[in-house]
Amino acid sequence: MHKAKVIFIGEQAVEQQEPIILFFGEGVTDGLREYSVIQKMEDSASVELAVGDFILFGDQKYTITHLGEFANKNLQSIEHASFIFSEEEPHDKLTSSVYLVPNKIPKISLGMEITYQG
Repeated sequence: MHKAKVIFIGEQAVEQQEPIILFFGEGVTDGLREYSVIQKMEDSASVELAVGDFILFGDQKYTITHLGEFANKNLQSIEHASFIFSEEEPHDKLTSSVYLVPNKIPKISLGMEITYQG
């Protein structure tokens, strides 16, 4: 299990019409900052997620249904993942994405704890 804390939420990071939230570590570029949720992870180098694992956004629990081939590597190196909330089987699977159900976007707040149960 790995923990992270939300330290910044960009003005355009969470949009209810788009079922995707971009998470990055503190090294996010200025161009992506306003579209991202910035997290600070305790030990990102050892994160290893798999299909069937859980991610908790505060107390909101989600199940991983698909994991892009670079998702773990990106989480480990730059604390980045594109979280996609969809019950549909993805056609064009994004390589850095983590697909989650249920398909409802979680409420994200500053200081919120993210728990990666992998």
